[in-house]
Amino acid sequence: MTTAQSAFACPCSDDSGSFSGLVRQDERYAAALVATSRQALGRFDAFGHYAPLGPRERESSEELLLRAGFRLPARFEGLGELGYSSYRFHAPSTAEQQSGLGDALVRARFRALDEAMPHESFPAPALSLTALVRAPLGALAKDRSGSFGSGGAQRGLGAWEVGAGLELMRALVPRLQVSLAGEGAYRFEDHVLGTARQLGPRFDATLGSRALVNDWLSGSLALRLRMTGDVSLAGRILEGTSERLLSVIVGVSATDDKTRFRSAVTLILDPPAGAISRGSTAAISLGVSLGIGIR
Repeated sequence: MTTAQSAFACPCSDDSGSFSGLVRQDERYAAALVATSRQALGRFDAFGHYAPLGPRERESSEELLLRAGFRLPARFEGLGELGYSSYRFHAPSTAEQQSGLGDALVRARFRALDEAMPHESFPAPALSLTALVRAPLGALAKDRSGSFGSGGAQRGLGAWEVGAGLELMRALVPRLQVSLAGEGAYRFEDHVLGTARQLGPRFDATLGSRALVNDWLSGSLALRLRMTGDVSLAGRILEGTSERLLSVIVGVSATDDKTRFRSAVTLILDPPAGAISRGSTAAISLGVSLGIGIR
């Protein structure tokens, strides 16, 4: 069994943004620029015990993400993402600073079934199928064996990833929607550490709601549970390197139908409570998005 410290010293931490649509049903193309700032609060060890960062410790990162998508035909949406990030970790005995390009993600969503009409006897939800491919373009540092932060994903995973998922969505009333989504992903073996490494598989489950305040303003609230399996190095499974993280996601978005300009603010909190999370980092993130759609 690896210790909590050895798990943090291994550059094995991973991340993957949950899939969210960008191109509206009545648009052909769309693009958005997302700026995110993240501040770590503390860490969960392999047993779920939480420890806040010390008074002289600080871990933070910023990311600028470009998202571009198209819709053709109307039921299919393709989306590409590429970001640039800066990551910093400071403690009395060590300091770390990295910046660079992240991995490239290509995502696809297909609306397989439409939501049942209100007069139908069974209120069937809409069903969408999703898929993703992550290409390891990020400059993952190879000298991170002494890393004490949780920035393993800030500049890429260093591994190819493929995944698939589904999303169910239903309007409870005309201006309130609820959704349930799940996504699983497999990571292929890589050699970024000079030996064979394989990140554990990932699974995300998200329960969300979206309220349309009026024709241009909406708010959202979601709970996301992310789980990853143990990491393998040189064919040996490192027990205790699996991760589990609960996140609360709150968002507000505004859209101008005339100009197709849209903006959003998203707050993500990984609560510092060890009842569910383990082997991961509690943090708070604030993101601001500016985008535009084209019919």
